[in-house]
Amino acid sequence: MQDTQKILLVGCGELGGIILEYMCRIPGIGEIVVTDVNTEWGRRKVNSAILGASYLNLYPKIRFQKMDLLDVGRTAEQLRDINPCIILNGTTLQSWWVVNEIPPELNKRLYQPKVGLGAWVAMHLALTARLMEAVKAAGIDTHVVNTSFPDVTNVSLHRVGMAPTVGIGNGDLLVSYIRKTCGEMFNVPLNNITVDLIAHHYHAYNWARAGAGSEAPYYLKVYLGRQEITPDLGDAAAFIAKLPRHAGRPPGRHGQFLVAASALKNLLAIYFDTGELTMAPGPQGLEGGYPVRLNRQGARVVLPADISLEQARDLMLEAQRYDGIKAINDQGDIVLTPEAAAMLSKELSVDWSVVTIKDAYDQAMELRSKFRQWLQRNGVNLPQ
Repeated sequence: MQDTQKILLVGCGELGGIILEYMCRIPGIGEIVVTDVNTEWGRRKVNSAILGASYLNLYPKIRFQKMDLLDVGRTAEQLRDINPCIILNGTTLQSWWVVNEIPPELNKRLYQPKVGLGAWVAMHLALTARLMEAVKAAGIDTHVVNTSFPDVTNVSLHRVGMAPTVGIGNGDLLVSYIRKTCGEMFNVPLNNITVDLIAHHYHAYNWARAGAGSEAPYYLKVYLGRQEITPDLGDAAAFIAKLPRHAGRPPGRHGQFLVAASALKNLLAIYFDTGELTMAPGPQGLEGGYPVRLNRQGARVVLPADISLEQARDLMLEAQRYDGIKAINDQGDIVLTPEAAAMLSKELSVDWSVVTIKDAYDQAMELRSKFRQWLQRNGVNLPQ
């Protein structure tokens, strides 16, 4: 039987560390177990969280232990011992924002149309797959909230019976952008605006950064109170162009606080069994993000009456191509678009076009090594 109060945070790097700082300031939170492969860093992050919370007169029980996801057997033993009700996966081998840290003229050579984040999916699948293998081997009853490109990694792992419960961020981040923009357009409080959105990481990246990306299919309806105001937003592309002007946040790693807030929302909805209706990527092993209900039973897609799940999924299957993902097969293999494969070959001398669960770690290590060689050839300091 699971521990109904225990939360496990796997990985306390930049995003995981922010989530930890947020989480330990929630009154009534249960025990938090924090793990990372770097013991010294992990202990310092835990100390920071404990000390910071104390200034708010909050004293949650937080402890650290080292966890190396590459050792699946040992990780499974640790999971059985901790026996959490919910796990937050904060791991990746390369954060999404790293490619954005390089000069724009070089970034354009890597982040091309129909390449997007898909070209880097091995970085996000590798450790997530190891964690889910360990969860399965441990035989524990738990929910996993995945921060690592869930629009795609959740789908791949679902194909082989190892899907995380739900993802975070990505399309969900757009909900806050849309609400703020509409609140200012109609001069109403943010909490008067509700949004039904079916969208992919591609939309989140492009709408929020540049007010572009409306060519990839999506579903959007906006309400002021109980009245739909979508027709009042005007031309869809023009409305999307307004989003960064009204709600743009600091770019890249400096905007991680919003991503962490989305993660905390989803984690707490499951943890406290709220049944919250929200938007989240990767529920039920589905491509892209959907309206969902979150509680201790997990994540259940709850669609508007005018669209079926089949129709919604068709939108996301097409949208993922804009982010470099051609298909995900029944074995969980992630097939890149020709554009993504061509970029990897031309720029980085990476000559594979399919990322597999079994080989994702080795593929990620090759990709990381060749990316750093590419940066050095182009006179760029390595992102830290």
